[in-house]
Order: sequence, then structure tokens, then C-alpha cells
Amino acid sequence: MPTGRPSRPSLTRERIVAEAVALADGSGLAALSMRSLAKRLGVEAMSLYHHVPHKDALLDAMVDAVFAEFHSPVVGAPWRAELRRRSVTAREALLRHRWAVGLMDSRRSPGPEAVAHHDAVLGCARTAGFSLAATGHLFALVDAHLYGFLLQELALPFDDQDELAVIEADLVDEATAAAYPHFTEFARDHALRPGWSFGAEFEVTLDLVLDAVAGLVDERTPDAEGTAPPPVEVSVPVLGVDGCRAGWVGALLEPGAPRPRIVVAATIGELVEAVRESADVRVVGIDIPIGLPDSTTRQADALARRALPGKASSVFTTLTRAAYGAADRAAADAVNRSLSGQGVGAQAFALREKILEVDAWVRARPTVEVLEVHPEVSFATMAGAPLTPGKKTDEGRAARLDALAAVGIARPSVLEGRGYGADDVLDACAVAWTAARRAAGLSRSLPERPEVFSDGIAAAIHV
Repeated sequence: MPTGRPSRPSLTRERIVAEAVALADGSGLAALSMRSLAKRLGVEAMSLYHHVPHKDALLDAMVDAVFAEFHSPVVGAPWRAELRRRSVTAREALLRHRWAVGLMDSRRSPGPEAVAHHDAVLGCARTAGFSLAATGHLFALVDAHLYGFLLQELALPFDDQDELAVIEADLVDEATAAAYPHFTEFARDHALRPGWSFGAEFEVTLDLVLDAVAGLVDERTPDAEGTAPPPVEVSVPVLGVDGCRAGWVGALLEPGAPRPRIVVAATIGELVEAVRESADVRVVGIDIPIGLPDSTTRQADALARRALPGKASSVFTTLTRAAYGAADRAAADAVNRSLSGQGVGAQAFALREKILEVDAWVRARPTVEVLEVHPEVSFATMAGAPLTPGKKTDEGRAARLDALAAVGIARPSVLEGRGYGADDVLDACAVAWTAARRAAGLSRSLPERPEVFSDGIAAAIHV
């Protein structure tokens, strides 16, 4: 009966790299040497050199193995979602392989996984419409966020809130609290709140970075290059809705109708039902936030502001759902700051009742497609640039009528009446135009892949 030594797995380059990664994960990069790796593998050190010529080549291969764990962006897919997933998976991989953080882009001989990964990131940006210069800005900023965040995260002298509380108790005495009130406030009222962790800031700040670079993408289409898009064919009835003093004003576009029909009602439900008595409306566009965030701001608001240079103030930041549930603005401000870090503006809270009304109506699942539309973004798309005159001025009214006429929307027979003004009617007409584009398959959304919060409602501004 044979009694030889137990057989060992064959020595391959892949096995050597995998064991080197495991050794660095467990003991740190300083513990890695060709001798210590050979001992771990149960071989002589000289046998390693048949597969990796020197330690630098081994480090190159180890870094390449870590790159292989990152999500590789799909070229041609929505850039924001792809780059977001790439950063999230990269952080997860680098938390598993902490030794690699300072090495990822430092190798002079990058491996095939590293080159393929960088090519995918660049291709994702270029096919999304980023110029070469903008792609460089994007890559630098996204990677600075990833590696910078990890360097700080891995350097923190605590692992959880209990350890942080001990540090805070030692650090912040009465004298320190008096001398540094903002530091103390942040430590005690934010960082030590139940559930807070520094790591949870990663995806929040990543979204802020992606919001910032979104302004660099050239998303221009033929209807945003300084000329009006061609008139949209109204093939099915659609309704555009804007809030007004009387409640809601709607502009109904129907196939063959010469001009929008204006309808007014006290509630959104009553308005839509009144219109549907005579028209089989397929799409309803509304100038009101739809899809309320839980603890963040919305991408839709940030992207709409970027689409309106010089008019960004016309887009307010949507509050969290909990803030809209507060009884008054002061309470809403406290709730919203604790969840998203944002204060509550007067305009955002003034629309509270209408936002909650539409939210309840949408959550009741009306048998019609409902879109969020921002009239100023729609007018900017019609005209090829934001309309600078105020919508309540004679000049602004004329500019908006001209923009509507250029895309085939005739002047409504009624421009104002009891409880609603011309600006309300023209905004409703702009919203109806976008609803018609949606029905015709011509519209796009900001963001291109809508966010979905706990309410399950797609949150995006359509144009």
C-alpha cells in the first residue's frame, strides 16, 4: 500500500496570487515577502519565481485581482447607475483588502483587469456624452471620493459608536464644549445619534459627487441646441396640471383640437375625473414633486437646476416624507435637518398640502400614467435655453406663448379666471406638452433612471 506524502494542489500563478492576497488581508502588506508566501504555500521560495519574476510583479497581480472584484461599468448603460455601483462595490472590495487602498493606481505595470476596468469607466462616460476633458474631471473626482473616503474611514480611531462615545467623553469636557460649540454640537447631536456611522456617509456623499459631475455631461438633443423641437403630434388625450389659488388648473390636449382646453377644480382627483368624463386621458403631467425621499435630497431636483442656468432658483429642494408630515415649518425644518442635513425653505413647505394631496392620489393608484414635470425645464427645452423673463410679467407671458406656439401648442382660449392666473395656465400648457411627448415616446427623464424611495414611486422630472 503506497505511503507517500499527501498531494498538494499544483502551484499556479492564480494560486500564488490568491494566497498572497489572503496573507496581506490577514497580516498586512508588511508581512508579505516571497519567503513568507512560500512558507504559506508549503514550497521553496525559488519555486515562486517560475510564476512571478519578482515581488513587484506579485504586487501588480494582487492589485489586478482586487480590480477584478470591482463592478465594471457597462458601456452604453445609464452612466450614473453604473458609476455608482462601481464605487459602492469598489469600497466593499477595498474594505476586504485594506492594504490595497494606496496601491490601486500606483502600479507602473497595470494588469489586464485594471486596464479593462479603466477602459469601461471611460467608455461609460464617453458614450453618455461627456467630452474628453469632462471625462477626465469625472474620473478624477469620483476616484478622489472613493480613495479619499477610504483613507479617512480606515484611519478612524474607532470602529463603532460605543468606541466613539468613549473618545468623545475623553475629548469634549466642559471647557472644550464652551470653546468649540460647533465641534461639540456635531459630535453629540449628530455623530452619536443612534444608527450613525461614518461609513454610511459614503453613498450619500457619492450621490453628491455624481450630482456635481452630471452638470458636465453633454445631454443635448436636437431640441436643446438653440432651436425649437418639431411640433409633437397629439395622438391621444393628455393633461397638464399646475397648482393655483382655486386648487388645480389643467390644460387638456386632444387629437385634432385647435388649442388646449382649460379646466379648473378644487382637488387633483376632481380635476382628472372631470376631464375623463369627456376624454380618455392617457397621461397626466403635474407640476408638483412626486416620489418623496426618506433621508436624502432627490437627484431630479439637482438635475433640473443644472438644466436651468440662471434660473436654478425656480427649482426647490423636495423635503423628506417625514418633514412633510410635520405640523409647521419649524418642526419640518428640525425633522429634515436630522434626516437629510437640509433646511426647509418657505416655498418647499408652502406647497406641503398640495404635495401631500398628490402623493395620496398617486398612492391610490389612479388608472392613468402620472408624471412629474417642471414647467421651466419644459419651456427651456422648447426654446433651447431657459426663459429669463419672470412668468408673471408681460414679457414673460409673451415669451412663454411664443415658445408654446413654436412647438405647435396654440394660445389657450382662456388665459386667466377666478382663482387662477395666466402664469398658471401657461405652466399647465407646458406640462401638457411634455405629457404629449411622453405619450409619443419622445420625452426623457431627469435622472435617466428614476430613483425609488420607500414609497415605491418613481421620482424623476420629465421633459
